Amino acid sequence: MADDGVLDDIDLDLVAALQHAPRAPFDVLARVLDSSARTVGRRYGRMLDDGLLRVICEVDWSLLAEGPPAHVWLGAEPGRAREVAEALARRDDTTHVALASGRGEVYAVVHGMTRGATARALVDEIPAVPGIRSVRAESVLRRLTSSAAWRLRRLTSEQEEALATHAGAAAEESGTELGALEREVAAVLRDDARTPYSDVARVLDISESRARRVATAMFGSGMLRPRVEIEPGKLGYRVEAVLGISCPPAVTTRVGAAIAAHPATRFLALTAASSTFVCDGVFRGEDELADFVSGGFPGSDDVTAVECTLQLEVLKRYWRAPAA
Repeated sequence: MADDGVLDDIDLDLVAALQHAPRAPFDVLARVLDSSARTVGRRYGRMLDDGLLRVICEVDWSLLAEGPPAHVWLGAEPGRAREVAEALARRDDTTHVALASGRGEVYAVVHGMTRGATARALVDEIPAVPGIRSVRAESVLRRLTSSAAWRLRRLTSEQEEALATHAGAAAEESGTELGALEREVAAVLRDDARTPYSDVARVLDISESRARRVATAMFGSGMLRPRVEIEPGKLGYRVEAVLGISCPPAVTTRVGAAIAAHPATRFLALTAASSTFVCDGVFRGEDELADFVSGGFPGSDDVTAVECTLQLEVLKRYWRAPAA
């Protein structure tokens, strides 16, 4: 990695490998990348220490809150957009906040612990923040893909196959009864998905075998999704956009699958709004975004409208301020 914090090819290959197998041991990653465990460990530690990268667990909504989140676009009074964004970033119920252009000067994702808390935030609390002149909220009905599934496409098919056995169990049907232990395991792994099972066991005062069994079941059910958290700009994606995409109801499933499969898509959800979908996408530049909104994916012939919001500066991402 260069002194200016720019990631080189070795770093990018490691990021790509971690995206496929976030909990894989360093010796496994080294073997796949034709490197040494020492080099891989040193590279990972440096990116971690410099705040460039975190390997976290994306936690299923049912473990965090009663209902789904809402995506919110805020119009701000002239000259007060940053003030508004900073006020929202300080809230405990915002998972994402960005200065933006398009639908509003500020874009945020709000997720209260209860449906009532989210409603109060949208109806009473956020509109009362000084500097806000308009609020547009869209509630999520169903998540179709998340950032945990997004990949930096650098590895060969052979490398991906070698990592597959370390990627975790395939998603099974999620359980509906979640006990206190599952929530405690999630709390330990949430900020560091690479935490060894022995450390989980020590923190929770349970046996290592029990910690492994509970965590593995949660990984398999999709309740916990290990993922690499890194700013898209560090990976060469200079443009991040939130897109409201509309289509006729009869083709929703087909169009949603096509958008979810697109390499630019980091997040996609079905919404209760004028737009059928809300999509968070990353692009190398404006030309790539222009190609996408101009029909750059299979099934785009069925799209009836696209609204685009550019994220100019992200102040909060997945509950935390992003790395500088």
